[in-house]
Amino acid sequence: MNYKLFQNKDYQNNTNELKIKFLDSIFEHSKRMPNDTLYRNFLFNLSSEYYYLNEYSKSFEVSKKILLLSGIAKDTFSIARAYSYMGDTFEFTQKDSAYYFHQRAEKLYKAINNKERIGIELFKKAHILFFEGNYLESEIQVSNALLYLKNEKDAEMLFAAYSLMGLNFEKLEEFQQALKYQLLAKSVLKDIKGTNSDIEKQFLYSTTSTINLSNVYEKMFQYNKSIKELEIILNSDLKEKWTKGYVTALANLSYSKMMSGKLDGVERNFKDALYISRKNDFKDKTVYQLKNLGEYYSIVNDTVQAINYLKQSLQLSEKLKMGEEIKKSLLLLSQIDDQNAAIYDKRYIVISDSLAKAQRINRNKYARIEYETSVVEDENKILSAKNTYILIGSLLSIFALVLVIVYRYIKSQKREIEFRIAQQKAEEEIFDLLKEYQLKLSTAKEVEQNRISKELHDSVMNKLYGARMQLGILNDSDAKEIKEKRLTYVDLLQDIEQEIRTISHDLQTDIIGAQFCYVSLLSNLIQLQNEIGETFYSIEVDHQINWDKIDSLVKINIFRILQESILNVNKHAKASECNVKISLEKEKSILILNIQDNGKGFEQNDKPNGIGLSNIRERVKTIKAELEISSEVNIGTTICIKIKTENL
Repeated sequence: MNYKLFQNKDYQNNTNELKIKFLDSIFEHSKRMPNDTLYRNFLFNLSSEYYYLNEYSKSFEVSKKILLLSGIAKDTFSIARAYSYMGDTFEFTQKDSAYYFHQRAEKLYKAINNKERIGIELFKKAHILFFEGNYLESEIQVSNALLYLKNEKDAEMLFAAYSLMGLNFEKLEEFQQALKYQLLAKSVLKDIKGTNSDIEKQFLYSTTSTINLSNVYEKMFQYNKSIKELEIILNSDLKEKWTKGYVTALANLSYSKMMSGKLDGVERNFKDALYISRKNDFKDKTVYQLKNLGEYYSIVNDTVQAINYLKQSLQLSEKLKMGEEIKKSLLLLSQIDDQNAAIYDKRYIVISDSLAKAQRINRNKYARIEYETSVVEDENKILSAKNTYILIGSLLSIFALVLVIVYRYIKSQKREIEFRIAQQKAEEEIFDLLKEYQLKLSTAKEVEQNRISKELHDSVMNKLYGARMQLGILNDSDAKEIKEKRLTYVDLLQDIEQEIRTISHDLQTDIIGAQFCYVSLLSNLIQLQNEIGETFYSIEVDHQINWDKIDSLVKINIFRILQESILNVNKHAKASECNVKISLEKEKSILILNIQDNGKGFEQNDKPNGIGLSNIRERVKTIKAELEISSEVNIGTTICIKIKTENL
């Protein structure tokens, strides 16, 4: 396919209708072409041709096709360019959509650091904002555009940016700044190269610059400067090459003369401009000429004519929705038509408020577009990041899984070691308690042995010795009286025998009772408290419990919990009695420790959180038991601990 066919003379000489049919045909046939740079450039040219023929919807469809193909090819520059073309198609119909697409294009050009294109997209956004009446926002966007364009060699874009900046300042009534930028625009005209197009570029830009300068001079009341600038360009050559520009220059020249008091030929010029505007269907220019004629007749005191032309201007400007011209026509009518002045004043206020509200809405709309575009970008970044994370995650998942398995193994080993250390510590504590108890037991045995020795020596031995001596003396005689005495000593021997049995029984009981067991350890703790405290403690232990099968960690914690509970009772409860009961639910293998006192108690909603109870809770947690605390004021407190055990 010949990509330069749009420059062909046969194509150029066709009517617009035939051009459109030709473009439709080649677009359909081009769909079979490979997705390469040449094909995408051809589509850009095709989109541009549709645009120049005012076929904006078809231009948009081609640009959308380019966007799709560029996305597949991952061609960021072409994606951005496609967005820009799509924005251009909405420039005259949906300015907010146009702004959105130019915003997308700008962001992508920033991503590839194409400064010239960034500047162009910023300019296009500024252009949209200007025609929406958002002059301050437009000025900001042009300033940003100039930061990128000032070092580029695109004289046309610099001229356009300087001119738009001047127009913004003119609307903002900062006329010195407006003049400065219009003069800057004029200074770059020499760098714009001419072409053989319908309107030669340099001529077009020069005329535009002169009109813009004359407008600023007019706003600054420097009418003579405005007249001088316009008289230079106002000639038949301009009328032939650029009719709309000629109408603008003729009207502006006449207006400056009128405002400077030079009325000669002004009426004729305004009517000529009006005639040309109507003939060429320049509707906006028609509005301006009707208003100018109304203002002219007002100055020459022809009120009827003034009102007639101003009403026509008002009607057409309302039809075209030209807000600023509606305001100007209403203002002039309120000054001229005394009879209806109040009505026009009221309408002027309403339209002013309406325009102010519309400008506010526009500002918010374009700010929202900026925000929503940034949100979309952030979401795309998040999606991109997610895709990256998924890729990395896929590569690391197996490694992570292995790490988890190793970690869990090490953790389980660590728990096993910690459990064994805790168990060993508990056994050591039990052993220490055993040693302490054995020492006490040995001391008690020694005391008991000394007591028995003393009893045997002081009582039994003396009695035996005395009985033996008497029986020896009496054994030599058979007298009746002597026999009775012998019987008396025999009875004494029986008493001594009974006394020995009693001592022996006491010794046996102590020895049996002294044999160590866990229950004895608990009982000894209770007995000790009874000896030193004012509270009477009792303990009841289920004989079915096989303490040898219970883990040392559980036993030592039961012992410590009991110690802590007794300490709490002594310090806080003021109880007269406290009962300790250890029972067994054999079916569920649950060991139950129940400690109940009859002390002062406390409110259920006001449970204490002292160190003692904290220690108890910590020990309960260590052995994975359940803790229940119940209390009533002046009734007492009950602590119930349920411990799940095995092999009972």
